[in-house]
Amino acid sequence: MFRTLLVVTGLLFANASIAANSDEQATITDNEPVMLVAASGNSWTVISMENSKQMSKVRKFFDMGANGVQQIDYVVNCTNKSVALAAFQILKSSENAPSGPMAVPSYDDLSFYMPKLDIDRNVANTACDKRLAQADGVQTN
Repeated sequence: MFRTLLVVTGLLFANASIAANSDEQATITDNEPVMLVAASGNSWTVISMENSKQMSKVRKFFDMGANGVQQIDYVVNCTNKSVALAAFQILKSSENAPSGPMAVPSYDDLSFYMPKLDIDRNVANTACDKRLAQADGVQTN
């Protein structure tokens, strides 16, 4: 698990390039500070610490053993807790990292929906709770 986490964290910073303004892009890129907010069993969640327009970017990883690691990027609109799927890929190894810049969608290119499944509700709640905690930390310092 630790080795997989290490490989995926390396991929996290190696697999994305800037393709849009940082305040309008919908996926986490290598120029953003992130924090690991949840890890349990074979999954973990990373949230971008740079949030704009009440939007929070979330990247979830699911370790599928020999089949690789699923990477799912979400954007959460914390004004109404709607969710949009921004990207999905399966990482087989560190050699699977894209060789060039990725096409990074903007917020305007996404379709937001009200979460019905527990996994989507958990993504929305986690992202918005962390956003609120970050805002409280900034205000109290």
